[in-house]
Amino acid sequence: MKVTICSCARCTAHGNEFLYDSANIVKKDIEYAYEVEGLGEAPEIEVVYENIMNDIENPEKNAPLAKVDDTYIKKAKPEVLMEMMFDKLVPKK
Repeated sequence: MKVTICSCARCTAHGNEFLYDSANIVKKDIEYAYEVEGLGEAPEIEVVYENIMNDIENPEKNAPLAKVDDTYIKKAKPEVLMEMMFDKLVPKK
């Protein structure tokens, strides 16, 4: 899984560091859960800063922006980002 937090000035002004910190919390929680529960190798989660604002329409009204794999989250909030990450990591039945 690749989590991209937009690094543009507008997203920085809207608190992209909270998104980055939240994504890293999920990453550490997943690694810990896999270790404690003996589930084997934890899924790889890459968290990066990258300017992705020009990837969407009407970028000036959608900050902060995040992306989980190929799914964009406009006006992202930490709890929404974290929930999306956990949802993608839960095995489907």
